[in-house]
Amino acid sequence: MIGVWRSYEEGTRLKYFTAEQYRKMQIRGFLVFHESEEDYAADRQWYVENDRDYEAESLAFYSYLEPIITRHMPQELQEAIKRGEGDLKRMGMPSTEFRRKAEAWKQDLEREWEEARDAYWTRYRRVESKLPEERSIIHRLHDARVIAATVSEDEKSIELLLDCSGSMLGHAHLFLRFEGVTHYEALSPLPGNHWLYEELDVSGGGFELRALLDSGSGLQHMNELVIRASRVTAVSEPAAHESSSDGLD
Repeated sequence: MIGVWRSYEEGTRLKYFTAEQYRKMQIRGFLVFHESEEDYAADRQWYVENDRDYEAESLAFYSYLEPIITRHMPQELQEAIKRGEGDLKRMGMPSTEFRRKAEAWKQDLEREWEEARDAYWTRYRRVESKLPEERSIIHRLHDARVIAATVSEDEKSIELLLDCSGSMLGHAHLFLRFEGVTHYEALSPLPGNHWLYEELDVSGGGFELRALLDSGSGLQHMNELVIRASRVTAVSEPAAHESSSDGLD
């Protein structure tokens, strides 16, 4: 099987569940504070009892998110950190005012995500009747892992093999075969990627699938997939021998 990935700049294909939107949601999940000094002390003690290093793990997690946090942190929160009112490294209890500002930022991030989600589903319901029947399966692929991706020699069909044991589908392997393919793009090869979010829309006489995937290379290097096709079929089966070949190289 042959095929060539058409690469593009990240963030230009998904319209609602973008890579940057996903990154912001990781910040939202990070903005959780201890309720009291007692709670903070108990948490640190738990780490000691389980032979773990609270400070090292907290700093590592912060460092992982720091480029995104720095990019999106509100100015007033940056200024509060400079004044010593608190920080996001979880090294101590922040001031009440600092927590208030951080919680306000968290709510803004949540609101932004909800607006994107609602906008997508409004659009989806408008075109749902024109989308393939397999749309409900595609919308349950969160946390599925791509095992292999192949494209036919005439580049008219693409087959994805996914391990769906960790997804909402629950079963082992799923084959998605896209036929009448007129367009496909991705930032990098798919095998090993974990499926995060998808968008379905109409395109010409067929449909378009846009998907955001975790490439395993960190939050700064997400993968995006776009396939336009006339139809798709889905077949599930028990797990068999896994192949790591990628026919799209």
